[in-house]
Amino acid sequence: VIARVPDTDDWAWRLSIADVVVDGPFSSLPGVDRWIAVATGAGMVLTVDGADTVLTASSDAFAFDGGATTSCRLLDGPVHDLNLMLHRGRSAGTLEIVTTDSPVPLEGLTACVVLDGTVTIDGTALAARDAVLDPIGPAVPEGHARLALIRAVTEMRSPSASP
Repeated sequence: VIARVPDTDDWAWRLSIADVVVDGPFSSLPGVDRWIAVATGAGMVLTVDGADTVLTASSDAFAFDGGATTSCRLLDGPVHDLNLMLHRGRSAGTLEIVTTDSPVPLEGLTACVVLDGTVTIDGTALAARDAVLDPIGPAVPEGHARLALIRAVTEMRSPSASP
C-alpha cells in the first residue's frame, strides 16, 4: 500500500501496487470505483462483466466498477499493477499516465508514482515504483520517464439532520 486515507481499514481511498503472477479473478469491491494501470511487465487482458480490455505499460489507466465481475489473463508473465480505489460517496479521483522527457507540473496532485525512469521531485531522486504524496513539483525526468498522476479527494459527508 502506498497510501490510504484515512489510514484505517475503513478507508475512503487507497493507492497500491500489486504483483499479479497468475491469471484469475479480482476481488469484488461493491461501492468502489477502481482505476488500474500496468506499472511493469508485458500486460494483461482485463475482463470486466464479460468485456475485454488489453492493458500494457503503454496503455492509459483504466477505470471500472469494483463490484463488477472482473478477472485478468496475463499476456506474457507477471506484472505489477497500480491501483487507485475510491469508495463511492466518500471520495473521488483520477489516475493519469504520462510519458515525458520534460518537467511535469505536480501542483494540486495527491500523489505521483514513478513507473519507469528516474525523476527528481521536491529535491529527491525517485526511481521506478517510488512515490511521493502531496508533491509540490515539478517532476524533472532524467531522460525518458513514465509517471502516474493521482488526484484523490475525500468528500465530506453532511451530518444527518436531527429530528
